[in-house]
Order: sequence, then structure tokens, then C-alpha cells
Amino acid sequence: MAAPPSRFFEDPHRVRRWTLGLVIGAALGSLALARLWPEGQVGIAVVLILGLGLQHGALDHILHAHMHGDPEGPLRQSFALPYVAAIGLAWMAFEWAPPIMLGLFLAVSAYHFGMSHLRVDAMRHAAQPSGTAGTTLGAVVLAPMILRPDALEVLAIYGWNISLGFGGPWLPLQLASGAALLLTAVLHMQWRTGWLPLSGALLAWCVDDLLLAFALYFTLGHAREAFFEEFKERQSVSTHFRNLYLRSLPLTAAFAVMAGAVLWAMHAGTLAERTALSFLLAGTLPHIAVLEGWVTARLR
Repeated sequence: MAAPPSRFFEDPHRVRRWTLGLVIGAALGSLALARLWPEGQVGIAVVLILGLGLQHGALDHILHAHMHGDPEGPLRQSFALPYVAAIGLAWMAFEWAPPIMLGLFLAVSAYHFGMSHLRVDAMRHAAQPSGTAGTTLGAVVLAPMILRPDALEVLAIYGWNISLGFGGPWLPLQLASGAALLLTAVLHMQWRTGWLPLSGALLAWCVDDLLLAFALYFTLGHAREAFFEEFKERQSVSTHFRNLYLRSLPLTAAFAVMAGAVLWAMHAGTLAERTALSFLLAGTLPHIAVLEGWVTARLR
């Protein structure tokens, strides 16, 4: 008998099984999508990000408040203003030193992605998460997706010209996938992570559109498992996940408007493509800093 919807986010084993099933199913479905409806790939990616991805960050004020002793979690000025200012500062830094900021972004993202999965594994097997293992896990997932040929073109606009000089454009992805297979075995022996580290390689090979490949991992992999850990450990405003999700919608709408304005400016020719992308990347850095406990704001 299926578990009641309200209990869906109470079992880490079930969460991991669903993560693997959804990612594998989405990767295989994307093979057909690329042939039957290729023009729909970007639209589906946008729907996933708007429907599941932005909410992951729109709960930051609730989670931060609970983590630091304010269980009601209202959106306070002392949190919102520094948070928005940090996005602006990170955006300026991307424009000032794009290669350095891209490296910083990838490093902290690998840590954040990996730890979101490792914390679920810790609940499944009563283990203590390790930052080193979390970063390795995140890098294993990310590397194939950022080393596929179309992603290398994006890296190049930040000054990262990754070319081995031999083997063709697919060799970086092939090497990353081989390393992912080896490191997946190592991570599983130490942390019981299963096949999840290979999700990045699976999506990199099966999903034709780069944005869709990232959206599938971000929403069905990272955000889902982070939602579970946040729901179980980092908030007290609701005993039902659905209610917590609904509380994220106001800020989700605000973030969507901001991102939409930046993308509109890019299409209108007001902003360069790299500048617009840098805004989207910069917007994730305060989120990671808050969720990982690297910074805190006054609650009153």
C-alpha cells in the first residue's frame, strides 16, 4: 500500500529510491523528447526550475531563522537586505573576475550538491557526513555535465578554455565519466551512496539540451533531497511538506521576476549573455552560504 502523501518526506530510503527512479526515467525520456519534440526541451527545463528549483532557495529565510533560534521564520529586513546585497556583490565580482568567480562557484556548488546527498545517506545509514566526501560526490556529479561539448562553450566565455589538444571534443566528457564510475565505487564503499553519483554522467550522455540536463539534476536530484533534509531537520513551521512548499511561493515569484527581467534585458541586447548568466550564478551563492551555515544575519 502506498504511503500517505503527508509521509512522503519522512523516509530517507524512499526519498533516495524516488531520486534514482526519477533521474533515470527523465534521462531515458529525454532521449525520446530530443527526437519527437526537440523544441520543447527548454520549455520543460524552465517549468522544472520554476516549479521545483526556485522554491529550494525561496525557503532560505525560514530555514535560516529556524537554524538560528527563530522557529516562526518570518522574512525580516535584517535577513533580506544583506541577502539581496550579497547577490549584487557576487554579480559584480563575476563581472570583475569571471574566471576566478566561476572556479569559486563550481567549488562551492560541488560541496553544496554533494552534501545534500550525503546528509540523506547519513540518515539512511547513521553515518556522519564528511565535507571532503561531499565535495567529491558533488564534483563527480557536476564534472560530466560541465565537460560535455556544449558546456565547454559556456566555460569558454568565462575564460576557461579546456582543450586537451587531442581526442576530439567528447574526450573531456569521456574522461569525466570514467573517473565518475571509479569514484562512485569508492564513495559507495565508504558512504553507501549507491548509483546516485553517476546521475550527472547519465544526464550528460542522454539529455540533448544542456539546460534541461542541468534542470533535471537540479530539481529531481539535488533540490528534492535537500528539501527532505530541510523538512526533517531545518524547519519547524509545518508538519506537512505541502504547507512548507506553499510558504516558498511568494519569494519564488519575486526571484522569477528578477530572473525574467535579466533574461529579457539579455534578449533585448541591453545585457551581454555572460552578464545575464552571471546574475543567475551569483544568485545561488548567498543561498549556499546560508544553508551551509557559513553566514548568519540578525534575526531582529
